[in-house]
Amino acid sequence: MKIRLGGLLLLLVLASACAPATGYGEIVAESAPASAVAPPSPTAPAAPRDVPTETHTGTESGEFQTTWPADQVGFFTFECPKCTSNVIIDTDGGEHGLVNAIGAYKGTKWMNTEPDRPVKRVTVHADAPWTATISDHRSVPTAEAGKEASGKGEAVLRLPAGVARIRFTAKTRGHVALWVMSAEDHDLILNQIGDLQVERDVQGPAYLQVEGYDASWTLTPS
Repeated sequence: MKIRLGGLLLLLVLASACAPATGYGEIVAESAPASAVAPPSPTAPAAPRDVPTETHTGTESGEFQTTWPADQVGFFTFECPKCTSNVIIDTDGGEHGLVNAIGAYKGTKWMNTEPDRPVKRVTVHADAPWTATISDHRSVPTAEAGKEASGKGEAVLRLPAGVARIRFTAKTRGHVALWVMSAEDHDLILNQIGDLQVERDVQGPAYLQVEGYDASWTLTPS
């Protein structure tokens, strides 16, 4: 019996389609349907608005609840002037380790910078009476261009529009870091141990956070 070439090819194709899988083959990525919608891009932070200040107090280790709005950045100031051991503050929000210091402490850190992970509970580890205050944007001092600002310990400052660079010096036996937060960015621009004198490009308007509980520092924007 004669089988034409076209018929033979058809039989081979049908046979291969019915053959059991051998465990080897080609992985083909399926393209997304034309109607698929791309995930939404992250939204810009909500515009700052006035929020009543919260104040919480305690004697040693403990925790407290906060009703701070999820869409508003808060500025957390903690004071424990008689602490002699570890001072550790954790939250259930985006900023898990808010403070990690030893001995007497007074400083400010930002919190609630991730709206999808708002802070609702704050846990304090301390060995003496303390006060915790959460304030809005009005509590943040402005570091003006051409003027030197100075401080000791952890702090948050506002850099106004027009600032393009900062000069920063610190005297410390430990770690010091600088964070910048603006509507477009949230970035670590310095992370070092020991005394330093540096310059960094920073675009205002923005917030600048100094991290280093035992550092004495100066900051000059330009």
